[in-house]
Amino acid sequence: MKEIVLNEKSETAIHLISTVLQGYCETIYHINEKEPETAMNIVSGEMLSEILYDVLIAHEAEVCAKDERYKDLSDINFDELKETILYWHKEHVIELVLKNIEQDDTDDRIYWKLKITVNRQ
Repeated sequence: MKEIVLNEKSETAIHLISTVLQGYCETIYHINEKEPETAMNIVSGEMLSEILYDVLIAHEAEVCAKDERYKDLSDINFDELKETILYWHKEHVIELVLKNIEQDDTDDRIYWKLKITVNRQ
């Protein structure tokens, strides 16, 4: 299991980061089911992962804007948010996704074994 420790006080930022990281893993997993080579290219290509994260961040920001709990996005610096996501991507997500993709049929899926702990600043 990998652990991400977020030093964050904004509930919206915490929600965005965790949802986007989870969304990335799920997207790569679904792509891998039909197009394994494409999934590997995305995971191993920094630019392709960044583009996917841009799409996921934009989508989640739109969802949050409609949700009463996360409606106010004015305090979110999306450049910093993306940098945080890319940092955790490089530190843990690549390794977890690759382990998930490269396992044999007898192994359990492990990409869910990413624990996110929050330290409220």
